[in-house]
Amino acid sequence: MVRPPPGYSLVGADVDSQELWIASVLGDAQFAQIHGCTALSWMTLQGKKSERTDLHSKTADTIGMSRDQAKIFNYGRVYGAGESFAVRLLMQFNHNLTQREAENTAAKLYESTKGIKRYRLNGRGKTLAEELEIMLDFNDLISYVSLKRLLQEHGLSWSKRAQLVDPQHVWFDGSESDMFNKLESIALSEQPRTPVLNCLITKALFPKHVENHYKTSRVNWVVQSSAVDYLHLMLTSMAWLIKEYNIDARFCVSIHDEVRYIVKDEDKYRLALALQITNLLTRSMFAYKLNLNDLPQSVAFFSSVDIDKVLRKEVDLDCVTPSNPLGLQEGHGIGKGESLDIYQLLERTRGGKFD
Repeated sequence: MVRPPPGYSLVGADVDSQELWIASVLGDAQFAQIHGCTALSWMTLQGKKSERTDLHSKTADTIGMSRDQAKIFNYGRVYGAGESFAVRLLMQFNHNLTQREAENTAAKLYESTKGIKRYRLNGRGKTLAEELEIMLDFNDLISYVSLKRLLQEHGLSWSKRAQLVDPQHVWFDGSESDMFNKLESIALSEQPRTPVLNCLITKALFPKHVENHYKTSRVNWVVQSSAVDYLHLMLTSMAWLIKEYNIDARFCVSIHDEVRYIVKDEDKYRLALALQITNLLTRSMFAYKLNLNDLPQSVAFFSSVDIDKVLRKEVDLDCVTPSNPLGLQEGHGIGKGESLDIYQLLERTRGGKFD
């Protein structure tokens, strides 16, 4: 059991849908530079689990599985896993599926989310396509089938396609196409950097060293390292607010997308308010660096900040385990903690005052 000293509390929060929001806002920046302008971002901002309009519920309904199973699909896809990954999961979750049925379902899912792969013709490619009267999508995009035909008509193998198209393909007509185009444009650039704090990927994964290998790892790196940027910005903001307003607190631990501080009981609400302001500043920094000039209130603040006397996942868990059979309340006299949203914190801090 992890407990603060007498007279102190643990105050912290989980960043709501951190990596999903980062990925979706990158797609917004790619498309129209407005929060919620892509289908994925709109579901992230407005979707409700209770109404089955959030991303995980939509995916579950599309391919016929539970919402928890759909979450594994969604995060795997965001991190660059392909259709073979989806096929394996489908057969793992439903043992009655045949290989063919799983492949068809995975293809349906990826076509509706990631989209259809297109290739952008270069100058020579456009000239040759015009000669054959091949119809192009907007922005000079061509389908896989049409590109194969174009190559065959001019005696070129698939390995020679770089003579007619740009090196990087484009995802098109899916709910997450803009997000994947943005992630891949960063991951496959000459020197991949995170879009917010401009942190550089290890030189061992520079394209000039690995060419087109380790693509999944590099796409994953864009999201995961941006989440690290998020944590660094939060810790910096909290250090400033604690010092600026003389809050008797110090950083305790971060666990993935969670942060926890130890704070004197009389300062616990002020620290909780500082966490809410920190989340607002951090998300604003992300939006600013991506040239987005708005920040919806639904993502500006933590859904809740936890104030507790013990480190646990939720403030109302009694944590009955084989080694703690009586639970926290009966065995240790530790009651429920508090979980406060921004409105409740404003009430407890006299309208949001630190003094």
